[in-house]
Amino acid sequence: MFDEQLAQFSRERLGGRPVPTDVRILATAQWDGSGHPFERFGITVLEPGTAHPLTDTGYLGEEERADPDMMAVCAASEQMAQYLMAVAQAEDGEFYGYWWHPQQASAQEPPPVVKVDTEFSYEVLPGRTFAEACLADLAFDDAELFAQVAAELAELHIAVPVGSREELEVRSAVPDPGGLHTQLYYAERERLGLPA
Repeated sequence: MFDEQLAQFSRERLGGRPVPTDVRILATAQWDGSGHPFERFGITVLEPGTAHPLTDTGYLGEEERADPDMMAVCAASEQMAQYLMAVAQAEDGEFYGYWWHPQQASAQEPPPVVKVDTEFSYEVLPGRTFAEACLADLAFDDAELFAQVAAELAELHIAVPVGSREELEVRSAVPDPGGLHTQLYYAERERLGLPA
């Protein structure tokens, strides 16, 4: 039903990799209007054709574009976009994506899910699937909310095999996304002749 959109999503968001089952279910539920539980919290799957949040600089004003430090941040973020495959975004501008850096152990499949906030802070979320990672983030320490959203995901045939955030698999990202962004940022500052 949404084969063309999913193929485009695969190309644009995942570098041509197959769309994981839970992401496919969330995306198609969003596109057909039936919805998914994360939408209630402002988290939506990125539409095909939408700019990657790390490369979208449309929000910058003239003054910010003239600021070399801001341009160093933007250049570092654009380089990060090749490793962080953006999948969904929250209303406040935070977004979620898969970390597919060449140094990431190929044995760790699926790759970890990373959340990036509007200040370019990177957080590796617990969970083996995209849905588990988003659930962990929004429920945090609210066990009742965790159970409620897990039950709603189960109705969509997305299983969450644990009963709390603490039981989710802790993931690691290699190299550390936040550390890499900082390294790229300082390299850009140096390239632009800015003080270290």
